[in-house]
Amino acid sequence: MRITVNTAIGIIFLILGIVLLLANLLGIKISLYRLFPGVVLVILGVIVLFGQFGGNHEVIFDHRRIDLTEPFSEKNVIFAEGIIDLNDLTLLKTTKKIKINIIFGSGKLILNPGIPSVIHASVVFGNAEIPEHSVRFVGSAEYHFGEIGKQEPFLDIEANTIFGQLTVIKPGS
Repeated sequence: MRITVNTAIGIIFLILGIVLLLANLLGIKISLYRLFPGVVLVILGVIVLFGQFGGNHEVIFDHRRIDLTEPFSEKNVIFAEGIIDLNDLTLLKTTKKIKINIIFGSGKLILNPGIPSVIHASVVFGNAEIPEHSVRFVGSAEYHFGEIGKQEPFLDIEANTIFGQLTVIKPGS
């Protein structure tokens, strides 16, 4: 079962509503300031243990592959470990851009040997292991993979790492 943020908020309102109705019917005095944080923490605990946040383009509190069925958008890995395998992509007809954000997590980007790529990696209090480069703490690097001609399409990847780690794996290594 996938629990989204909207579902979690709906569950919180439902629980609060039931508690308030019962308190009103039974004549019990309840402090909402003390009740609300407890309800939120219980629901977050249940989500972390049994479910997950996020959709197809993000991984939150989980470990899984990121779906590339609609690849040219923003991908997020937050408090999690995510794998982005570009081997799932077909050949490009035009230049495309993907933005990857890794925040308090770990990500692996597996390059496709058939798709030329340019990776712009930015790191803030983290680590990015790019073939032939390594960026630690704060900095940025650029890496070109494959033959990129003037009129040929390529994949432009913006990879941002904040308090996390990114590992870029090229085929054959």
